[in-house]
Amino acid sequence: MSDIESLEKRRPQAKANLFFAVLNTMTDGVMVVDDRLRVVVTNRALRELLILPPSSEGQPLARVLPDSRLREAFQKALDGDPARNIELDHRGLQRRTFDVLVTPLPDHEVWGHRALAVFRDVTERRALEQVLRDFIANASHELRTPVTAILGYAETLIDLPPKDLKSLKKFTEPLYRHAQRLTTLVNRLLDLSRLDAHTWQLDLQPVEVGPLVQTVLEGLREVAADAGLSVTVQVPTTLPKVLADAGALDIVLGNLVQNAIKYTPPGGGRIEVRARQVEAQGPYPASLAIAVIDSGIGINAEDQARVFERFYRVDPGRSRRMGGVGLGLSLVRELVLAMGGRIELSSQIGQGSRFTVLLPMAK
Repeated sequence: MSDIESLEKRRPQAKANLFFAVLNTMTDGVMVVDDRLRVVVTNRALRELLILPPSSEGQPLARVLPDSRLREAFQKALDGDPARNIELDHRGLQRRTFDVLVTPLPDHEVWGHRALAVFRDVTERRALEQVLRDFIANASHELRTPVTAILGYAETLIDLPPKDLKSLKKFTEPLYRHAQRLTTLVNRLLDLSRLDAHTWQLDLQPVEVGPLVQTVLEGLREVAADAGLSVTVQVPTTLPKVLADAGALDIVLGNLVQNAIKYTPPGGGRIEVRARQVEAQGPYPASLAIAVIDSGIGINAEDQARVFERFYRVDPGRSRRMGGVGLGLSLVRELVLAMGGRIELSSQIGQGSRFTVLLPMAK
């Protein structure tokens, strides 16, 4: 037998080997069924995504993937319908969502009548789309409230202007309060947008914590005093400097202290700001911990897991009365993470909360 004849005989097998090599390096899952709805081909990606054993080939589709919509799509493809997409939810070790394209294959004298499905994992995309929908819905709701209030008061002032200062104050104070809330919401959204887009370039420099804490508290002591709350600071002068962006750290501590004031009942409550050096623990290097502690209403365990989510509020009614927009703690966490740190929360209902920011020390 000549070399050419030998090569021609090996060519079909070489093509088949190449086909399966390509199939098994694809990141999308692939499945082929025959005209009796039996699985005849699966690639490695599909078996890993759906946790299917190699023995699934040759088994009825209903036994391998018991989903009526998938069986219906395959049957229509085998009956001659054009390619169609379906979305498939699969519950294995974890729930996953797949965009599945089911299409008929050309008939062949060797393999007969078959149909092909390509599975693309869209779990993360769908989760991001849901986050975006929730974000838009929450943002729209939060914007609508102050805008509606401002328009209502403004229209009243235009149509029936008060004749005395006392009546005028009843309109101007709510106008100012809602405008302030609207400004806060817009600023928070812009800050989070800059962080998400990586356009907020933090300047990490050695920062002395004591003076920065005093600066933050200067603007809030009067608010705390008006609520009958005492504010104390325990920041040793011997502490090393922290590696941080001074402006970002100012926002972080300001938000935490403002939250402590909002959620501590007026009259006799206390707020503390403490700082200390923390030794290396497991994967975490030595750091400087800044804690904001209050004697307020506290946060239950279920809410503690969600307080850093955007627009999530433990007490929506109280937050709205105090001008909160549900973005402060989310911004705090994002800034702390961007500075290479982490934030911890411990709280008990009726006993208060402790938010601790841990940041690397400057070398």
